[in-house]
Amino acid sequence: MIRRGCVIISLRGRDAQQAMAVLDATPDGVWVADGKRRPIQRPKRKNPRHVVLTGSFLGESSMATNRELRRALATMGETVGK
Repeated sequence: MIRRGCVIISLRGRDAQQAMAVLDATPDGVWVADGKRRPIQRPKRKNPRHVVLTGSFLGESSMATNRELRRALATMGETVGK
């Protein structure tokens, strides 16, 4: 189940193979950000079929600022193909 704080890998689009954190999950899609290309203030809507869950989870403190979000994703080492 996709919910706030889940770490996902994008499968399609310009951000393919990029690790991102879920900010919100709505019936329209999943709103994600990575803190760099997609800051928290401007999340991207992704189709739930175009993401895969990694099984990792970020706490609210890790998603407070773009810097914390980037740092949390980098320490998890969730980028694929790079």
